[in-house]
Amino acid sequence: MPFIIHDSTLNDLLFDPVIDGHQMRRGFTPRNRLFHDEPSFAPPSEIPLIPRSEWDARIKEQEERQSSLEHFFNKATNLPVKFLHQNGHGYCWAYSTGNAVMMLRALNNQPYIRLNPHAVAAIIKKGRDQGGWCGLSAKFLREVGIPTEAFWKVHSLNTSQDTPAMRANAALHKVTENWIDLTSAIYDQQLSTDQLASCLLQNIPCAVDYDEWGHSICAVRWVKIEKGSYGPRILNSWLGWGDNGFGDIQRSWTVDSAVALRVTGASPV
Repeated sequence: MPFIIHDSTLNDLLFDPVIDGHQMRRGFTPRNRLFHDEPSFAPPSEIPLIPRSEWDARIKEQEERQSSLEHFFNKATNLPVKFLHQNGHGYCWAYSTGNAVMMLRALNNQPYIRLNPHAVAAIIKKGRDQGGWCGLSAKFLREVGIPTEAFWKVHSLNTSQDTPAMRANAALHKVTENWIDLTSAIYDQQLSTDQLASCLLQNIPCAVDYDEWGHSICAVRWVKIEKGSYGPRILNSWLGWGDNGFGDIQRSWTVDSAVALRVTGASPV
């Protein structure tokens, strides 16, 4: 059975839990509205909405064909931990977008490589352990890229690793088209659920910031939790959490920011 976040889920499992003796962290902070208003992202109108009447059929098809992002990602490698995990720093807002790139690489049958979101967050925050929002890291991934763990030590905040060689490696993994802002202020906010569902049913990974959770995650699949109830299957960035990092959200949390990724670099390494 999948791990489900619902109204009765214990806060100990959601807010900075201790897993296997390690303190997990969140790190989402409300986005800078001035930054948000910049024309940095593509409009959500570029995502065709899938009518709710088609959701059941689409979900069934993904399961029967094993064709969701989750399926492709799980086939990508035999490693016990496939996803990127933030562990003790408040960098969830970079891991949500980093895991989205990993998802899209798996979908496109690109070789499995471990990218390092710590590099993105540490450079943006100048080595400080500070929160952010997914749009901040998304902008960096489009302009600079993201390096592999071979060019930035895992979970390191040391910015001396920001070298020309690291930048060249990061550029191999740039996002090559604009992220799509699913919560753009000029669109009806009531569409955000349908936009997220439509992206996931079309295998478009989304980084999502939840206000009440104070956390940023990667949404990978739209699922039917029970009759009449749907929600995103997410990939968290906490090692040892949920169903090998995955969980379903059946909870009315406010989406503060959400960005969708359609195209990333085709680098083989």
